[in-house]
Amino acid sequence: MPLSSFRSLAADTRAGISIASAFSLTALIGSAALAVDVGALYLDRRELQGIADAAALAAAAADPDQKRAAAERIITANCDCGIRIDAFTEGSYTADATIAAEQRFAAGGASPNAVRITLARSHPLSFARLFAGSDARDVHATATGARRGYAAFSLGSRVAAVHGGVPNALLSALTGSQLNLSLMDYQALASADVDLLAFSEALRTQIGADALTFGQTLDSWVTMPQILSALASASDGQAAAAVGQIAESAVPTSLIPSRAIDLGPRASSIRADAANPVKVNLLSLMRAMLLLGNANRQLDLSLASDLPGGSGIDVALIVGEPPANSPLIAVTDDQVVIVRTAQVRLKIGTRIATPLASVNLPIVAELGSASARITDIDCSKGASDAVALSVTTSPAMVAIGSVGAADFQNMQRPLEPRPARLVGLPLISIDGGAKLDASDLSEQPLSFSRDDIAAGTVKTVESGGLVAGAAQSLGNQLELKVNVLGLGLNAKALSTLVDTTVGAAAPVLDGVLESLTDVLGVHLGEADARVNALRCGHARLV
Repeated sequence: MPLSSFRSLAADTRAGISIASAFSLTALIGSAALAVDVGALYLDRRELQGIADAAALAAAAADPDQKRAAAERIITANCDCGIRIDAFTEGSYTADATIAAEQRFAAGGASPNAVRITLARSHPLSFARLFAGSDARDVHATATGARRGYAAFSLGSRVAAVHGGVPNALLSALTGSQLNLSLMDYQALASADVDLLAFSEALRTQIGADALTFGQTLDSWVTMPQILSALASASDGQAAAAVGQIAESAVPTSLIPSRAIDLGPRASSIRADAANPVKVNLLSLMRAMLLLGNANRQLDLSLASDLPGGSGIDVALIVGEPPANSPLIAVTDDQVVIVRTAQVRLKIGTRIATPLASVNLPIVAELGSASARITDIDCSKGASDAVALSVTTSPAMVAIGSVGAADFQNMQRPLEPRPARLVGLPLISIDGGAKLDASDLSEQPLSFSRDDIAAGTVKTVESGGLVAGAAQSLGNQLELKVNVLGLGLNAKALSTLVDTTVGAAAPVLDGVLESLTDVLGVHLGEADARVNALRCGHARLV
């Protein structure tokens, strides 16, 4: 073609729009494919993901031999649109923040508690078929559901008897009132559970702050009667009546509940969820509140006794806070509830009359805090152990000896009892002392079967050295020094009186120690634990 013809073609502008449209047709089709097909694929996958989530939850919560059938029922119920199960894997899920999220699910396992399911279905293409080379594309969605059991447990709440009115005397001192609860009342409190969220909701109503979250409610200054009334509202039966009776006579001391309770991730909640409660033992929660209201304040109790020829028993009691000011009840980020007991100091003094002389018998005890947490819940029907706890007992000490008032009240310094003057006469005096220590900071496991849970079985973790019968053990180890006319002489004949008196008084004092520590939830070198309830079958996406 001559050069002039090319020049005339280039100069000709007729049909320019048609030519431009022809060249841009490919781009238009591509845009249509992006707007229509890609958007439809995204929506289709969103719908499939919702079905996969529901199927994984149903499979995780189903019986072991019904898991796949449960997933298939969910798929069928949602739509008849060609959804198929590409992968169905049973395994174990470990809720451990230290493990990477993608590694927490492991296929198989002795007692699988999770299911990972992958669904797929074919999605027809419209404009995109020109580029994809096919009329349809597969859409996939994967979901993992884990069955999680829920258990409520208590630590150090073995109140099964009312020894000499000690629980009434102690709770009366903690509430600043005169209580007269029965044995059945104490048993009801010890065996009842309460939901922390229901308690927070009831407390919010008590203080008239409906706009607050549960965390903000617990951060507020409230009075002891308001707290106890909220506990009664969140409970039922005889336990609610017993707490209500205590609330009516409690002195209105002020406190901030969050110093004893940390709801963790549930703090932002505004209403209780009956399907997902955070349950703790009612007595443990009430005790935590009473101790918080009386932290680092000395309580003086006078108890009647049946000591041989003796008078009453005087008890000085100081309750401190857990180590590092940790809350007594805490909910962690992975919904684990940790229960702690508070540090306690006891000073017991009594004077026992004998035909020859009066014998003073001072006992000093410092009981460290204890803590417990749930480490495993096995909901499989054939599991021998359904719930596993990990319990830690802190150092404890009990001694026959004396400490000064200032040293006793200073909770930041350890107690160092000195030999005490047991007998003091014009020409003869007898000094004596004995000490038992227990120190065991390692976690110790406790396992509870379904039968244990149903029976309310209490299991005890012991630290080495301190066991029941502490006063009797101290009496056996008591070292005496007899002073005659101010001269230090070891006269065994003169110590027989003290040995006999201590031996007779020890069982009575052991009963007082046991009863006091029962109500406080702290035992001599021990921690008592009980699983109150187990609920299985609740599944969640992980």
